[in-house]
Amino acid sequence: MNPARIGIPFSGAGARQMSARVKICIVTDMEGLAGVSTWEQCYAKDEESPDYRHGLAQLAADTNATVAGCFDAGATEVVVWDGHGRNGQRAFTRVALDPRATLRRLVPGQPLLLEGLDSAAGVVMVGQHAMAGTLGGFLDHTQCPKEICRYLINGAEHGEMSQLALHAGAFGVPLLHVSGDEALCAEARRLFPWAGTTATKRGTGWETCELYPAAQVRAWIRRDVANAIRRRREAQVWQVPAPIEVTVEYAWSALADRIAAVPGVRRPHARIVSWTIPDGRWIYNWPNADWHPQT
Repeated sequence: MNPARIGIPFSGAGARQMSARVKICIVTDMEGLAGVSTWEQCYAKDEESPDYRHGLAQLAADTNATVAGCFDAGATEVVVWDGHGRNGQRAFTRVALDPRATLRRLVPGQPLLLEGLDSAAGVVMVGQHAMAGTLGGFLDHTQCPKEICRYLINGAEHGEMSQLALHAGAFGVPLLHVSGDEALCAEARRLFPWAGTTATKRGTGWETCELYPAAQVRAWIRRDVANAIRRRREAQVWQVPAPIEVTVEYAWSALADRIAAVPGVRRPHARIVSWTIPDGRWIYNWPNADWHPQT
């Protein structure tokens, strides 16, 4: 899908004034990491599970390669957010983050806050996965694996990569690079053709994949991230005209009941709910008792 065909304007990041300081923000996930090939490596319930500990080690290795690429390209500040929900933002208390980077917390609120994003030169995603319903995507999903079938922004299917691009775009910040499986990289080239990509593996089924050599992948990540940052003035900011309609199709109707009960939520189908947000800052906020995106 070409975003321009559905009325989404682009603005060149090169038009923004760039100071001598270059801050890059990194958001991590786990399904798209090099060296990760099973569900348990991302989601094991036991904190000390060897599978989960292996997954965390891969997270550290891919993230630190990304941080290194940022500094290779002249970044003066790198901020990292742990975006994999299972980790509870505790992953980098268990594995070492490159000390040159600063770890920040995602702050729940109305809307969700990624502190310091507004002064960034760009955002980078590590270990990302393809959107729900992607053929050949390893552990493809959007937000809730095994629950959400489709997630749409203004009627077009998107995933978690698009959510970050839209959220960052609300602050005038472009998506610069993503790493993940081949399906995620294809999704990025289709939706955000200015963003660099690094493939970590090839999905062969929902929970099966062909891993690429991890050490080689991390060398590619470091190189590709650096190149993307050096070309950041060619990147574009993704912004969607307001108001923005978000639509979610669940696997079965009971999952839609709770959100459908929130005032302002529409339910065109037993399994489908939709709501409206005023701008991209609200893309991570789902309807709940405290939800008030129009205020």
